[in-house]
Amino acid sequence: MYWIFTRKAFLRSSVYRFEVWSRTGSNLIFLLMWGSIWTALYAGREEAGGVTFTAMLTYIVASQFLDGVNEAGTPLWEIQEKVRTGDISLELMRPFDVPLRYLFADFGSVAFYMITALLPLYILIFLFLNLALPTDWITWVYFILAAFLGFLIRYCIEMTFGLLTFFLVETGGIEDIFYFAMSLLSGSVIPLWFFPAWLETIAVYLPFQSIFFLPLSIFIGEIKGAEILTSFGIQIFWLVVCFLVLRFVWNKASHKVVVQGG
Repeated sequence: MYWIFTRKAFLRSSVYRFEVWSRTGSNLIFLLMWGSIWTALYAGREEAGGVTFTAMLTYIVASQFLDGVNEAGTPLWEIQEKVRTGDISLELMRPFDVPLRYLFADFGSVAFYMITALLPLYILIFLFLNLALPTDWITWVYFILAAFLGFLIRYCIEMTFGLLTFFLVETGGIEDIFYFAMSLLSGSVIPLWFFPAWLETIAVYLPFQSIFFLPLSIFIGEIKGAEILTSFGIQIFWLVVCFLVLRFVWNKASHKVVVQGG
């Protein structure tokens, strides 16, 4: 049943093609912006903090690719809007699990966006830029697996924050804090090895690094060998924790809707 939501989301994305291309344009703008910033920060130096400029540029390009993948999913505001308008009650009456329904719908949206926009664009970028791409296929497999785990962790966290609307109604301030924390502490634009020691310690003990930093570190070779298995263990741990928190919040939220509707 849930794969039907994936197919429907894929077809729906094909109808709203302007949104896909506008999102691609935005992704490209941010890629150029962060690439220019890091080029200026290195200022012609080959290495900074033990990381070469080529590796850092590869990190930023791959980061923007993952950012595009994650942003193709259901936006936080859509979940909040359904709660505020009461449309979420219609989904509660249907014979499916709402969090799973959104996850499988995200699979369809992401698949369409990757096939039509992200992969063609980034294949060209990988071909024409001098990047430090993995030379062995197993590293690509590790990266894809780590990126998928990171996607699931992001989904659980974002869905949990979206469900807070059941209790708070207006979550604009919390949403701003959430996106700022995820952008900074996930290492999406600034790798954790450039953080001050105290901030790096905080980031290491939070789930956000599993979304961007760990997959990207595997991709550019900063994490290798036995450390890759350790990073997978960290991601699986946070995926289980975030999933359990999501189920707990969803259970409380769905009962709250029943009480209000009664």
